[in-house]
Amino acid sequence: MRLIETLVLGGALALGGCGDDGSSGGSGGSGGTGDGVSPTITMVAWAATPACQTNQQSEVVVTITATDPDTGVGALIYSGSVGGCIGPIDGAVSTISCPNVAPYPGTVMVSDPDGNNSVPVAFDVGICETDSCTTDPDTCG
Repeated sequence: MRLIETLVLGGALALGGCGDDGSSGGSGGSGGTGDGVSPTITMVAWAATPACQTNQQSEVVVTITATDPDTGVGALIYSGSVGGCIGPIDGAVSTISCPNVAPYPGTVMVSDPDGNNSVPVAFDVGICETDSCTTDPDTCG
């Protein structure tokens, strides 16, 4: 399932980057249409609420740590989702809601205002789990 989500997200990125606008594209990421350097995701963390119970819907806070040498962190654009859970990942810190019946695959990406995109990062949210993964070394999905 994660592979399919990654391929779909990668295909969307490729389609979004079609056309030649004369720029050099991004570097260090999955490309983009803008000038400059692509953002890099260094960590994804998720935390279940303390009252979380198996087989019951509850909130999970997802935190993305990213850097971009030529863009301030506050200007970065976050996107992603966790399959089976409700709500988008649309900020450095996002709250989603999961039914807690199985592990859920997620994928996140960060873009800068110039159109440069990070490499998508896949991860799994376990039942009522609080955990994290890093991209160097790669402990994510």
